[in-house]
Amino acid sequence: MRNIENMMIKVDRRMRQSKFSDKRKVRVCVKKTGYQYYLEGDDSPRTYVKKENLATVQAIVQHEYDEQVMKELRNTKYRIDRFLRQYNMDAVENIYDKLCDARKALVTPIIEPDEAFIQSWKQRHIGGQNDYPATGTYLTEQGETVRSKSEKILADLFLKYGIPYTYEPQLRIKNGTYFYPDFALLNVRRRKTFYWEHFGLISDGNYASKALQKLQTYEADGLVAGENLILSMECESMPLDVGLVVEKVEKYLL
Repeated sequence: MRNIENMMIKVDRRMRQSKFSDKRKVRVCVKKTGYQYYLEGDDSPRTYVKKENLATVQAIVQHEYDEQVMKELRNTKYRIDRFLRQYNMDAVENIYDKLCDARKALVTPIIEPDEAFIQSWKQRHIGGQNDYPATGTYLTEQGETVRSKSEKILADLFLKYGIPYTYEPQLRIKNGTYFYPDFALLNVRRRKTFYWEHFGLISDGNYASKALQKLQTYEADGLVAGENLILSMECESMPLDVGLVVEKVEKYLL
């Protein structure tokens, strides 16, 4: 859907920029030497277009093409919107949920229920694995301790939005090195894992250099910001932007 909307924006912008108003029709004649183009209006006879005037023909044809594309994109978007309004995304899961416990005990559901999936996910992303000494601790609403006030803010936001997370899980990358991202998070709807790294001293040159090295290592291992890695940062002059954090939560994790 997002790709369709992006194409609609692109086509609409192109049509606005062209400001085209020529309503004449383009007629084409195929010759051995190539194509000949003619323009024809409702109140004007068909006239041959010389090569030096082909820009007008091109503009007309481009405009006709853009109009047809926009019409098809709008129709496609309408059909998708209509389907989504009628489609019950939870219909298959509800069949299992409505079974009595005695039947559930005998059935292997085609889609694992959310709670069972979340529990198995947490077992695969066990938190509290980083044994690096903490200079300070903050207690989150979920009851674990984190290393900074900003990490507490993040953890409490995840809990508020009902996002399953673990703090400082162990992540083994392809070269055998172990990292401990600040958070592993689960988008339950998409059943996709994201990692969240918060850089709290980004104005410190040495700290920033190490952070960049970590990001390069992550990217080489397939963890890419905006795909499966989410970043936040702050420094003394620029505290954590909670509004921006909420935007990222809503964009990637809900």
